[in-house]
Amino acid sequence: MSPLSDALRGALHPTAAAPSPGPALVLGAGGWLGAAVLSQVLAAGHSRVGAWVQRAMASTHRGLVGVSQSELATPSDAQREAWAGATAYVVLERPGLVGARDAAFVAPDVAQLPVLARQLRALGAKRLFVVVPHAANTLPEALRHGFANADEQALAGLGFEQVVLVRSSRDAASLPPGTPWLDRLAAAWWAQLRWIVPDAERPLRSVALARVVVAAARVLRQAPPGVRVLPQGLASRAAHAPEGAEAVLRAWAGLAGDAGG
Repeated sequence: MSPLSDALRGALHPTAAAPSPGPALVLGAGGWLGAAVLSQVLAAGHSRVGAWVQRAMASTHRGLVGVSQSELATPSDAQREAWAGATAYVVLERPGLVGARDAAFVAPDVAQLPVLARQLRALGAKRLFVVVPHAANTLPEALRHGFANADEQALAGLGFEQVVLVRSSRDAASLPPGTPWLDRLAAAWWAQLRWIVPDAERPLRSVALARVVVAAARVLRQAPPGVRVLPQGLASRAAHAPEGAEAVLRAWAGLAGDAGG
């Protein structure tokens, strides 16, 4: 079954969500992680879900609409009204992870992130989640060394109420060029010891990570504005927490003492 089919199927079993989550936008819905994020977003009870497309989708589900490049770049007043207050997810994955049936979705490039973020803000989005895979082999090459500080500062200055950056795992292969050989040797040696790392600290697969990201979006609706980082270790602990992901995420968001809602 294709990622798109999985995404559409996920909408048939919506999970409990806070009242009026508003609209949501997913950019990069065609890859493994992107399809998983779209599936979770569709199941979260949003009033309207949009996916960035370059051509018409072969099949759609009620509540899922395609968003073209022209709508993203030069939205009309009606389009701004439709997406006002939206939560936007930009999923960045290595090219080549998209099946033929999912080629309707545009795969964002890392270099496009500042422009896309500005366009999303102009369209009416008020929250931005930048999502990357945990596994190093599915990361875009430009993100092997993480987000640049300048990129993070640029996103923070666009006027979103909340910005969340999902961090990936890093290993010897992702060390910057020119890293001393001794440091590379040490990183490679530690990589061989991953079998002793508890399950709750290991990188998450796409579906598990998508669940945590959308749960974080749900939790953060009760949190104050700000820029936050969701590191791999915390996301993994949330996914494996006996008390549920939201308990861990509420503590991360500074809401541990509040009643859940």
